[in-house]
Amino acid sequence: MTPSSIASVVVWTAYVQGQIEGKRVLDLGCGTGRLCAGVSALGGYCVCVDVDLESLQVARSAFRGMNLEAEFVEADSTSFHGRFDTVVQNPPFGVARKGTDLKFLRTALEVGKAVYSIHKSNPESRRIIMREAEDKGFKAEMIASFYPLTPYYPWHTERVHRFLVDIYAFRKPTGQDEVK
Repeated sequence: MTPSSIASVVVWTAYVQGQIEGKRVLDLGCGTGRLCAGVSALGGYCVCVDVDLESLQVARSAFRGMNLEAEFVEADSTSFHGRFDTVVQNPPFGVARKGTDLKFLRTALEVGKAVYSIHKSNPESRRIIMREAEDKGFKAEMIASFYPLTPYYPWHTERVHRFLVDIYAFRKPTGQDEVK
């Protein structure tokens, strides 16, 4: 689950940049829907996509309990198709499966005209991510933040592991790939 401190930066940044309210937003690899819940609460129409049906069911139930609306789609986030004003995502960092974060990013850059994405920080990753965005015609801004990870996988042994992440805001210049 995306920590609330990170989720709020992603969603609020997109909101103040005019990319949430009244927009069609995709939460790619939504998990339990934390990013999408923020989007919905701020007036965006959100579509939650995840390959894990159990996570989607948890998200759907949570949304009912909060009186929020969203569409829930079980699909592979690395090959999802559609057109969206905005994509928000916290993809797998590519530690367990190298390059997974880039597959998510490539999909997001294909389907959205604004993308807000969280990636583990290191100079090589930054270079690759910026090149991917530029190749697709996106301009980028980045915010660095510490990500507090609580144990989730069996190999996570620390109570809270903090590491640096980069939160990217990718946008196509006005007039490119308008969503109809």
